[in-house]
Amino acid sequence: MKRPKPTQKLVMEVCGKNQGLVSSACHGLHEASLRDIYHLLDFDEAIAFAASSWKSRKLNMDSFAETLDRADLYELFSEVYKIGMPWLNKHKDISPNMESKHQRLNPFNGRNLQDRLSRADERTVEVLKEDLIQDVNKYVFEIQYQDAKRARGGSNYKLEIMNYQLFYPQNGKIVPAFASEVARTVSSYPKEYIPL
Repeated sequence: MKRPKPTQKLVMEVCGKNQGLVSSACHGLHEASLRDIYHLLDFDEAIAFAASSWKSRKLNMDSFAETLDRADLYELFSEVYKIGMPWLNKHKDISPNMESKHQRLNPFNGRNLQDRLSRADERTVEVLKEDLIQDVNKYVFEIQYQDAKRARGGSNYKLEIMNYQLFYPQNGKIVPAFASEVARTVSSYPKEYIPL
């Protein structure tokens, strides 16, 4: 079974055009690829996990590292979804003309997550946890890079330019650019999934 590629418009509707949610999802997908586990997830689950895990790592890495250390994959996702799913559901606003595509991107309808995640191989889980134990990057617009580097005493360690954003940030352009990058990233993942 195959599902369609997400579009910028769909990502914006799933995230309700909320900059905090879509930027966290974008950064989360950049730092911890869900490529090898996406076939087990609904699209909404992938977005909620990427956004919430990144935000949790940014706010309190020590606490998140404890969860990573003690949790199996299902427990990890369940913990992340305590914040991630309400955050996504609060902002999600799917238009009638996107409803069919949205449903096809979410073939599991949130059901049987534990069974689905139990199909993930050990190496995939290890790699995901290795990615998630890293400190988050500091993301800047290109125009901010030199100032940010200077403020860190010349260090550019974990300082990332958002090359998908305009050189000068502009209102009305930032959220669509994040949404395009999320769509591009997830579109590069395999489209096949195993039905329940």
